[in-house]
Amino acid sequence: MTKCFKEGKSIWRRIACFGLAVTVLAASFSAYAAESAVLRPSGTLLSIDEAVSNALKDSSEIKRALARLGKEEALYKGALAEFYPKIKADVQAGAATGERTFLSYLDTGIEQPIFQGGKAVAEKKRQSAVYEVEKLRLEEVKLDLELAVRVLYAQVLAEKELTRIAQGEVKELTAECERIKKLSGKEVLPRLEAFKIESHLENVKHSLVKHKETYDYLLTVLRETVGIGEGEGLDLQTYGSIQEVESGLESFLGAARETDPVYKEGSLLILAKQQEKRSLQAERFPKISLSTRWNSVRDVYVDTNRVIVGIEGKWNIWDFGRLGSKIRAKEQEIEETKWAEDIRIREHGKEIRRLFHEARALRQKIRMTDAFLKENEENYKNEKTRLVTGGKGAGELLDSFIALEEARSAAVQAVAEYRIQMARLERTQAFKPTEMATSSANTFAEGEEDRS
Repeated sequence: MTKCFKEGKSIWRRIACFGLAVTVLAASFSAYAAESAVLRPSGTLLSIDEAVSNALKDSSEIKRALARLGKEEALYKGALAEFYPKIKADVQAGAATGERTFLSYLDTGIEQPIFQGGKAVAEKKRQSAVYEVEKLRLEEVKLDLELAVRVLYAQVLAEKELTRIAQGEVKELTAECERIKKLSGKEVLPRLEAFKIESHLENVKHSLVKHKETYDYLLTVLRETVGIGEGEGLDLQTYGSIQEVESGLESFLGAARETDPVYKEGSLLILAKQQEKRSLQAERFPKISLSTRWNSVRDVYVDTNRVIVGIEGKWNIWDFGRLGSKIRAKEQEIEETKWAEDIRIREHGKEIRRLFHEARALRQKIRMTDAFLKENEENYKNEKTRLVTGGKGAGELLDSFIALEEARSAAVQAVAEYRIQMARLERTQAFKPTEMATSSANTFAEGEEDRS
């Protein structure tokens, strides 16, 4: 009996332990699932395409554009409803003094427009054009947002690299400043040398703080734009190569005419204005409708209950020139819209030309800064060799090091300016690929020479 009791107790213990283990595993799996839902599929590395995709998912600008598009879509459906019959009713009932103490009036029916001078058709076409304009403006909002993300991405990478360069420069100059202060204290070097190196060190510290603060600000803005919280890790993917603007200007202009919503929006705005004029012209014609009505009236001198089937018509025969003045004003408005769009397209073409030529100039600036960087790298190596052999002092090595760091900063800034300019140029083509060659160049991720 005692043995059976012990065996039963052991079985219950095993069951309890198994249940506890299942509970712990379920809780762990739930916690892992919740944590996995927070992390992005690609981990903490955020590519530029992922940044653009995340920004387009939940943007206030896009939501506002979608709201405008939804409004115009509803108005377009309302314009289509003008082709269908209208059912209306007018009812009145109440008590009154006199011979008949209860009065009633009922007038209900259905009316189908037959001829309105083309007003309904014009309104439908006008609203359809406005709806298409809003669709193009939605595309413009998406393109502007993508441009903003690409510019932010390039700026963050540049400020991160400039901060790293400034940190290394501050480290080197701090050690050199302490050494020169000791030598000037022993009157081996004049005090002016200590003041010079200290002044330059403070200047570099200011540059470090400026780049670090700018980096923190731009990174926060990028996080908010792409929807990544402060608690989530974020690292940006460095660029691999630099695009060469090999295609001619005309190819850029031709691609922009095919893809940029600016070139399509003008014709739709003119069409909408023309249909507004057509709607006003329709007011000159009579409006004819087929109607069926049920009329019931109970009053002192009237007692009717009848059905009326027939045609109803309205015609504004003469209004002393009011309608004609509106039509002429609308004609001038159409001309104004045409010239405004002509000016807008011409200015947009000028902007594309400016972006193209500035991009070519900035590409040459990269080549210049690369050559200047190679020169300073070689000069720094030579100065280190001379210092080891005793041919030069530490002052010349410090000057060459400062020149090398300035060349590195100039190269980083030149690449960032070029990438931002190329993003603006690609915006005019809706970021669709064109014939651009790529060339290998120094990127932000490439290693530096030994600073020692």
